[in-house]
Amino acid sequence: MKRFSSSVVALLIAAMAAASAGAQTTSSSSGQAYPAKPIRLVVSFPPGGATDTFSRVLAAEMTQSFGQQVLVENRPGAGTIIAAELVVKAAPDGYTLLFTDLSTHAITGSIYTKLKYNPLRDFAAVSAVNSSPLLLVAHPSVNVKSVRELVALAKRHPGITFGNSGIGTVTHMTAEKFRLRAGIQVTPVSYKGGALPVTALLSGEIAMVMATVPASIQHVQRRRLVALGLAAVRRSPFLPDIPAIGETLKGVEGAVISGVLAPGGTPREVIERLNAEFAKASESPKAKEVFAANAAETLKMNPSEVQRSLERDAKEWAEVVKATGVTAN
Repeated sequence: MKRFSSSVVALLIAAMAAASAGAQTTSSSSGQAYPAKPIRLVVSFPPGGATDTFSRVLAAEMTQSFGQQVLVENRPGAGTIIAAELVVKAAPDGYTLLFTDLSTHAITGSIYTKLKYNPLRDFAAVSAVNSSPLLLVAHPSVNVKSVRELVALAKRHPGITFGNSGIGTVTHMTAEKFRLRAGIQVTPVSYKGGALPVTALLSGEIAMVMATVPASIQHVQRRRLVALGLAAVRRSPFLPDIPAIGETLKGVEGAVISGVLAPGGTPREVIERLNAEFAKASESPKAKEVFAANAAETLKMNPSEVQRSLERDAKEWAEVVKATGVTAN
């Protein structure tokens, strides 16, 4: 039998090792192929709102792609702080992620003076998924059909109740921008998530809400609520019959920017893999269908771009917080 030289054997071993490494996907810090176990996707709002709706369709797509379950876990409350605190303490290995509204995440550092984490420094940016403008809706009993009519009513009757999904959330601060730009006095009423203030609005408990589209649009279509305007400069191609608030009042833009963050220190190769997988899941037919139904525009950003966007938003929202005088502990 012909014998192989030691050098040939060494070359064969090296080639097999290279092939094995190439066949594996991204590796975690433990050396195992990532993901080697289920991924926990912690959502900072309760079921029913925009962030939760988008997280679930993406989790289902990524479960198929990864061959590992991506499990959605709702941890609402305290303006997304409860979920953020849970994730920031998790092992930085890519198995515990925060699915949140990036706009709200950028706001919390200016609103809450005693945070146990730094929203920008203690998280690793993973992905921005989509952007869905907020929708100003009113109860039919308020008897207004436009932003102009609402402003006139609020000036005649100061203190009209204005619901939001929690102090420091983008729904709250966009409502504050609306109040500021319109020159009206309102009574803010906070709830623990995007769907809860809409439920309160349906019952007549409050007069209006700066709501997420997923939580409110079906009730508008059924004429149980009145859509007054999208918090945007121009109309959405997905909801062309609903005017933009910008047609009446300038400077009242606000959107749920759904995105993903990981604990700081998560390996870069894991972050890059997750970014690619979220982008792939966002392009699936099912995700596109859900996004379009909720007036959400798909976003494509690499992790560095997401980080820079967060930093810009934090600066812009800090100015709004200062102008409106909103604080919380």
